[in-house]
Amino acid sequence: MSALDIFRSAAEAFGLLAAFPLRLLLATIVFIMVSEALMLIPRVGFILKFCVASLLAAQMLVVLRVAAMGEVPKLRILAEAVYLPPSSMLVLFGCALLPFFIGLSYFALTRRADGFRFFFGNVFRTKPPEAKHFLIFKIIMLLGAVPFTYVAPAMVLKGQIGGNALEQGLVAGLLYWPSLLAIMLLSAAFEFMMGRLPAVLPRKVAATLSIPLLVLFMDFLFAFTYTLSIRAFGL
Repeated sequence: MSALDIFRSAAEAFGLLAAFPLRLLLATIVFIMVSEALMLIPRVGFILKFCVASLLAAQMLVVLRVAAMGEVPKLRILAEAVYLPPSSMLVLFGCALLPFFIGLSYFALTRRADGFRFFFGNVFRTKPPEAKHFLIFKIIMLLGAVPFTYVAPAMVLKGQIGGNALEQGLVAGLLYWPSLLAIMLLSAAFEFMMGRLPAVLPRKVAATLSIPLLVLFMDFLFAFTYTLSIRAFGL
């Protein structure tokens, strides 16, 4: 996949979002709200967050596929994640949790217990790790997650399940690694920008601005992943 193909995919992503902007934005908001709400559950919240988010992310691709067909995407598509085959659910859970634990290894290697207290404690009582270390954790987790980018698309677009989807997704990522690099750089740049907001803006303004920025970024990232996947699988 050439750089031109990647830029074309980005342009197509904007075009796809323009077809049903409010509906797709609302679907992204639901995705974020459900995922972030689970994070508030003490002890196991982050585990649940990543597991459920992996299922909803796959369904977001279904939402985008419906939109690409020119039909109005229904929000109930997200709830249909419960009908995914058990083997596919397990693969998606693994693809979400493995990067999380790889990221946690940073706190283990640097002997920073605050990371473990935050992720496996109570977010209402425990402060997150220092911004610098939190950013490093996110970048490491991103590096661990990027290879699995095309696993969910293999399920949604190719109809593969379980291990077959995992294999095809990993192979597609290996063959079209420039597209994964583009996603990784885009995501890393966004994380860095979000981390810098409190330094350049008043804290309350930065916090308020971060929410719509996150929604818009995730909205585009879903669409970009979809259009890249169409090219990667030759559809």
